[in-house]
Amino acid sequence: MMRIKTFLFSLRGKAIIAATLFVVAFMGLIGYAVLSREKALYLKDRENQARVLAETAGINFTNAILYQEVGLIEESGIIDRYIADLLHKKEDILTIIIFDNTGMVMAHCHLFEHGKFYENAKEVIAHEATLVREVKNKDRGPILEAITPLMVGERRIATLRIEFSLKDFYEKLTNLGKRIFLLTIAAISGSTFLMVLGINAMVRPIRRLSKAMDSIDYGKYDSISDVPRRDEIGYLQRSFAGMVRRLREADLQWENTFNSITDLVTIHDMDFRIVKANTALAQRLGVTADELKGRKCWEVFHNGSGPFPTCPHAATLKTGEPATVEMEYSHMEGIFLTTTFPVLNERKEVVGTVHVAKDITQEKRFQEKLIQSEKMAAMGQMASGIAHEINNPLNSILGYATYLLEEAQAGAQGREELDRIARAAKRCKETVKRFLDFSRESPKGMEPVDIREVVKDALSMCHHLISSKKIEVAEEIETDLWINGAKGQIEEVFVNIVLNACQAMDNGGELTIKAYRDNGWIKVQISDTGCGIPQENLIKIFDPFFTTKEPGKGTGLGLAVSHTIIKNHGGNIDCHSIVGKGTQFLITLPGNKYAL
Repeated sequence: MMRIKTFLFSLRGKAIIAATLFVVAFMGLIGYAVLSREKALYLKDRENQARVLAETAGINFTNAILYQEVGLIEESGIIDRYIADLLHKKEDILTIIIFDNTGMVMAHCHLFEHGKFYENAKEVIAHEATLVREVKNKDRGPILEAITPLMVGERRIATLRIEFSLKDFYEKLTNLGKRIFLLTIAAISGSTFLMVLGINAMVRPIRRLSKAMDSIDYGKYDSISDVPRRDEIGYLQRSFAGMVRRLREADLQWENTFNSITDLVTIHDMDFRIVKANTALAQRLGVTADELKGRKCWEVFHNGSGPFPTCPHAATLKTGEPATVEMEYSHMEGIFLTTTFPVLNERKEVVGTVHVAKDITQEKRFQEKLIQSEKMAAMGQMASGIAHEINNPLNSILGYATYLLEEAQAGAQGREELDRIARAAKRCKETVKRFLDFSRESPKGMEPVDIREVVKDALSMCHHLISSKKIEVAEEIETDLWINGAKGQIEEVFVNIVLNACQAMDNGGELTIKAYRDNGWIKVQISDTGCGIPQENLIKIFDPFFTTKEPGKGTGLGLAVSHTIIKNHGGNIDCHSIVGKGTQFLITLPGNKYAL
């Protein structure tokens, strides 16, 4: 069985099988073509004979029928003699039938069929001209049927159908097929024998060349030499020799490239052993690259006795994906960004990794200094920003205080306005505190908050600016929209966005606030018809201290603080804007249901 499999999968076996199949197919096509042509020619000849016979006999039958109609002869006698005479002369005729125009049998080679109606009689008498065709019959075998109308001038008086047997024709065709089959077997046997001899002669030098190629290994390229042959095998051998030379050059180029990389590059197998190391690593450790081969990677990089807990090599072997980790190699006196890439075999299985360690010691030190400098700069900017931010609530306090003084005589709104002043002062205090607690992950003082009430309070805080700029406010707020959060912070978010919207609509406009529940989330949509935000600025609006306002009119902290508040509440804030048409903010917060 093994020898058969070896033969089938060998070049010799495949060539013999392919050639044999070609010969079989070729001879089969030739045999089929010969049989098809013989059949077509003979069948055409039989059809012509049948047509001539049917039309010739039809003349005699037509005359006989006319004689009967005019009473010159006795009824049907002469027609039966004509039928008997035809059957005697042509042994291959099976049946002769004459139908009248209604489909009834007027005459038949078997007298007891007279006067019957056949199932296909209507189809037979429907033909207007002579028809000859082959008909398959399960009981009588293949039949050639000839149908011709019996005409007198333009008048049809009857229809003649003659059936001929094709049994002798198919017997001759079968005998011809047997002879062709025997010739095909002989041709296949002879050609296969010759092909085996020729293929064996071609395969021998290929096998010798294959053995020589098997002896080639990494760094060993001297086994192949040019062979002075002038046929295709010699061309193949010269091609192999050229390929070996190119492999030698490619290996040298790969070796030079590998050792030219200044990062520490190694190739590891599944057992954490180093298969190959570049010169940079060897020089860093004061050894040669060959001395590193076969050593465990943790011995080289960590001076340890086992895999490091965050070993990227182990992670890549487990997941099959690249892994990156920042590690400090103390004996190399540096911090390295280490990345491992999977090495795959032909079945896409991980068989090792490529380990690349980049020295980032200087970058880390520079980054730490830069971060410290940025912190110092940010603290100074924040101190300035806080001072400017206090101006907004103070202006509200002054505005409402002035209003109360003007309305002091009436006294009807005194208590409500005093409450507004108190909340504005409290907001100033919370703003300062919020800057100091800016880095906290979650807000303090969480409580059930009604979005409808927060929106109402935010609009009330901005009432003076909305009225002065003649801005129309449209509210579409569903009922029972509750979240769990810090009411003051959520209110500040809405106030910041409403103030920005008002400042964007210097010549008036429309402010639309929609609030609704969507799959457990509370969404608040605040839209204005102001000047809009350019696309290049849209990605920076939540950055601290980014502002396009004139000095003294904004610090760039409002949206940054709002973004932090919403994130700390487990939500999200998005902005979409079109210059000249307006801006839309969408605030999404996790909703809670509280009974009123």
